[in-house]
Amino acid sequence: MAKIEKESTEKHEGDITCLAYYNNQVFSGGADGKIKIWDNDLNLIKNVDAHEAYIYAMAINERNGNLYSSSCDGCVKFMSPPYQQTEQLFCCEDAIQAMYCDGETLYTGDEKGVVTNWVDDKIKFKYNLVEEVKSLAAEKSLIYTVRDLDVVVSDMIAGKSGKYSNKAVLPGKSPLALVGPVIDDKRTFLAFADRTGKGLSFVKNLPQQKFENVWNLPDCHELIIQAICGDEKCLYSGGYDNKVKGWTNFDQSSPKALGEVEVGSCVNALVCGTNNHVYIGTSDGIVRRATFL
Repeated sequence: MAKIEKESTEKHEGDITCLAYYNNQVFSGGADGKIKIWDNDLNLIKNVDAHEAYIYAMAINERNGNLYSSSCDGCVKFMSPPYQQTEQLFCCEDAIQAMYCDGETLYTGDEKGVVTNWVDDKIKFKYNLVEEVKSLAAEKSLIYTVRDLDVVVSDMIAGKSGKYSNKAVLPGKSPLALVGPVIDDKRTFLAFADRTGKGLSFVKNLPQQKFENVWNLPDCHELIIQAICGDEKCLYSGGYDNKVKGWTNFDQSSPKALGEVEVGSCVNALVCGTNNHVYIGTSDGIVRRATFL
């Protein structure tokens, strides 16, 4: 049965905007410019003054633990374990609204539609995908971006700076997430909100499957979906209806519902932890831990 197990005893001043998870630690970024670090039971470990303004996004390098964060001031910063203070990676005039780490490679997406590929904290390539990037993922040579109408899958052309080809265009809007078992370094499924923002679309992600549709869940939320996360077996979504819902049985024609939890505040961010835990960041500044299994 789905339930809320834990709530943080301290909170951000304003919205929680993004979450990350690494090495049994939960990272929450907020509109207050702070990054708070929690243990699995949501006891506060550390509070870091990361940015002077609203934090848009975070991404974590799973290999070395570096945590990247972006703000509405156009700056991207990073912290290395044990996360004492931030260092500036770069600043620009355009807000970086989405970030993603594929292994040790960082991708940043801005409001002008430029996705930048970073290796060893240095720019490798820039890709001008034209449309504002609200949600972002990447695997191998593929970049997944979305704004409000279409999910665009772009194939980076090896050895050609900034060159790419469109692999697929799928009707949908932000947010998106790569989920399911990993086969040959690729997640098996891609999940994203449909164009109404209140339903979910679920497609195959392996190269030979050409992004075939698996299932759709129209109007599975009463209001706009703000956040999606998933692991090998389960998918979770939450949004303006103050609810987080879970599904499993990815490879079936329709998924099995795992139930829902009511959190009493708009859901802005989700991240999967260990032991089937899902961490929820909301507009009231509180982090919650839920379980659906």
